[in-house]
Amino acid sequence: MKLDYKTPKTYEYMMPIFEKNNKITNRVRTGLENVLAAYVDIAKRQARISDNNSKNYKIDEAYVVGSGARLNKVDSDMDLMLITPQLDDESAKQLRFILSLIYLTDRPKQEGIDVYVRSKDKYPDRPSIKITDQVKDLLGSYNKKL
Repeated sequence: MKLDYKTPKTYEYMMPIFEKNNKITNRVRTGLENVLAAYVDIAKRQARISDNNSKNYKIDEAYVVGSGARLNKVDSDMDLMLITPQLDDESAKQLRFILSLIYLTDRPKQEGIDVYVRSKDKYPDRPSIKITDQVKDLLGSYNKKL
């Protein structure tokens, strides 16, 4: 099952995830912006339904994880990890599930974006590249909408 969501940007997936020195490409920027748009919409609704404070959904850090962090392949999906320290595990799981229905399920591999929403990095030994500093503007803009 796939959910349709009107994204603010066209995802530019036909490029590597990083340039030299781990500088993100437009693939990461457009993919992350699309994910953040859906994240905020889902989080605001979920907060109302569950009587949760929407500020608990604030994203403090963003990472590229998985094969993108290890290999930087064009034909791979992009794995993003969003760190939300104030969010409870069940709310994070629900968000991840809905985001996977929008950005991962029934998509060709290179078009997929797998999003992990966590209060902390559960697997700090696995390869990851912190992109928070490169996307502060996006995180700030979407965090304000919560």
